[in-house]
Amino acid sequence: MATPYRIKRSAVPGKAPAVTDLQTGELALNTYDVELYTLRDRFAQTGIATEVVRVAAGVTVTNVIYVTTDGNDNNTGLKLGDAKRTIKGALGIASAGNVIKVSAGTYIENNPLRIPTQVSIVGDNLREVSVTPQNQGDLFYVAPGNYITGMSFVGSANTGAIFAFDPTNIKYFSQSPYIQNCTNFIPGTIGLKVDGKHALGPLKSMVLDSYTQFNEAGIGASITNEGYAQLVSLFTICDDVAVFTGSGGACDLTNSNSSFGNYGFVSDGVGPLKFRGHLVNPVAVNESTITLNVGVSTLGIVTATYDHITGLLTATTTSAHGFNVGMGVTIRDLQFSCPSGPGIISYPSGNYGYVFNIDSVNASNNFSVYVGTSTLPHTYESGGQVAINVVRPFDGQVIYFDDLYYTVGRVVVSSAGTGYNSTPTVTIDAPSASWGIQANATCELEDGSVSNVVLISSGRGYSYVPSVTFSAPDVGFNTATGVVELIPSYFAVESSTSLTPTGICTVSINENLPYAVSVGATVPFYKQSRLLASGHSFEYIGTGTTIANALPQNGGVLIQDNEVDMRNGGLVVFTSTDQAGNFRIGEGVVINQLTGTISGNFYSKSLFANVTPLILALGGN
Repeated sequence: MATPYRIKRSAVPGKAPAVTDLQTGELALNTYDVELYTLRDRFAQTGIATEVVRVAAGVTVTNVIYVTTDGNDNNTGLKLGDAKRTIKGALGIASAGNVIKVSAGTYIENNPLRIPTQVSIVGDNLREVSVTPQNQGDLFYVAPGNYITGMSFVGSANTGAIFAFDPTNIKYFSQSPYIQNCTNFIPGTIGLKVDGKHALGPLKSMVLDSYTQFNEAGIGASITNEGYAQLVSLFTICDDVAVFTGSGGACDLTNSNSSFGNYGFVSDGVGPLKFRGHLVNPVAVNESTITLNVGVSTLGIVTATYDHITGLLTATTTSAHGFNVGMGVTIRDLQFSCPSGPGIISYPSGNYGYVFNIDSVNASNNFSVYVGTSTLPHTYESGGQVAINVVRPFDGQVIYFDDLYYTVGRVVVSSAGTGYNSTPTVTIDAPSASWGIQANATCELEDGSVSNVVLISSGRGYSYVPSVTFSAPDVGFNTATGVVELIPSYFAVESSTSLTPTGICTVSINENLPYAVSVGATVPFYKQSRLLASGHSFEYIGTGTTIANALPQNGGVLIQDNEVDMRNGGLVVFTSTDQAGNFRIGEGVVINQLTGTISGNFYSKSLFANVTPLILALGGN
């Protein structure tokens, strides 16, 4: 509400009226005299000598902090006429529930900028508010409940992220930061960096809507270390990678576009080991259902230290724990004393839950985890328990049995050779597993040299990197050479029964086992890196990260295979349309708009031939 003023018309012609602040009783002399003269004249015309009005402009609003290009960071920031000069200046006085309003202009900021919890930054206009990081590195460190909108980010090349979690003050995220209606023009940057290692909580997530990335050679969004993101209307131009998931990161992407650049979607590998199970029953060849014991032991804690500034808890267990970095553990019932508390308290309190990821393994019986910061120090007194956190296996996890096997992902030509007038024979060594299948391939020639190797079959059962050989050329002795790249063969969990009190469950996997497995086999569980995209548009992917060269009219040549790249067991599930209007459902189905045909790995049928009889049967034209 605006501040109430009493305005009394002066009896002296041309003299300003007396303006009294009814809250303080003081005379108000400010920049709004012109408005007050206008009010005086109106009062004079109506014969009203005294009036109480509310002057809206320039009043103090306690939950809004203003930033303008002509402001000063020594100002209060609580009035538009008393604004801060920088966003960092406004963040210095911001607290939960505040909105920072940034007026049109260019702001050079001493980054990183740490946004407090439940604080919003609202720019006047996407095109008229520009923010430039003064230093190399991340621009904004976001916190739970942040909302950022209406700004563009400009400046010279930078390897940092525009939005990231704070790696030095790890917070518990019960509400995602939300980025909306922004544009990133800074080359080399990561537009959105969701590193789950720098967040606590079950999701460790960020969300966005309408975020454009013209950050040449950068990354549009990176989701790693079991972080999570929901992205709507993410547009990338000339990125090295449009969207990346790795180390168990997961992303849902809708209604978005990737243009030019090197790669579209890249999903790489799995997260850290979460827990292990052991087969209760043998599994025969071609079975896809297994029964496991995933029960774990609980260990006692003999001593612990807690750094309340960083939130790092370091504990020593009664015996070897067998933990790995990134593994989730449940911690309970450590007894701490606190200077302001009523004696001994149980820690963790449960405010941040009881499950935390191992940050470091310091010894076979010592480990560290981030459990959240506190305003006060705590001293360990006694007690405590820790155990590997085991959950019901779920879709999104992958496993293998005892040993991890591989298939051939591709063959990279290391030397193209010369003198080939006819296509040479390509031979990939056979796998060592008795149930394995040898991979086979052919190659393509260009000007008498091998330009590419095309896999016909990826094989299976490889436990080592096989050699690849090419037959000799027709002329001379400069034989081509190549190197095999392997892909791990994980089995994806489809469903699972609930865990019994002793840790027994039955798990269904996504394919039949090609070999038999004995009772007692070890089955490790990992979270798979996944990217799920629907309604995505790819345009000229593979043409490079410089727009002048990537444009097709300037010689840019697309690489269709770079639209989706699944590495080391990562998964991309997608529907997409390319620059030619061809529609893809994953890597197995392509609908060609020009020819009206559906093609895939296992079939090719005419869409027109299938649909026309149906139309006739229904009486259509």
